[in-house]
Amino acid sequence: MKCLMTLALAAAFAAPSALAAQPATSITVDCGAGAAPAGGEAPNLHGDWDFLMDVDGTPSFGLMSIGLVDGGYGGSVTPARTAPVVLRLITLSGRSIRMAVASREGDVLFDGRLSAGGDRMCGTVTYHGGRTFAMVAQKRPSTYGSQPQPPRAP
Repeated sequence: MKCLMTLALAAAFAAPSALAAQPATSITVDCGAGAAPAGGEAPNLHGDWDFLMDVDGTPSFGLMSIGLVDGGYGGSVTPARTAPVVLRLITLSGRSIRMAVASREGDVLFDGRLSAGGDRMCGTVTYHGGRTFAMVAQKRPSTYGSQPQPPRAP
């Protein structure tokens, strides 16, 4: 993941003429790798996550913070180039994850999968007009020991 972030940073700060000469690339990350948690316990999403999104060949990165709120998950997304936005919905079903970010034009959705270790998520972001972009997020190591909480009752 460090190599991926280094590449994204290098591309973001490269001279515009150098970027124009480069072919568009896309993010390909395997979220199926890694060891599963011991005892088959549910993943704990609480923490800070670095994310990278491929927007038509241009890297867009930032920080996603997820915490426990009223028996479920909530959080924020802070892209490097814009203001923070609210993660208003985070649902986890097995290894499938869905998140919704509130915006004036309507929700921006992320649909993806968690790695077996629960420390990486890969998937697609769908914007209001139906455009989709690949995204990967890597959980930052932390010594904070939050306990996972059961999902909220409907």
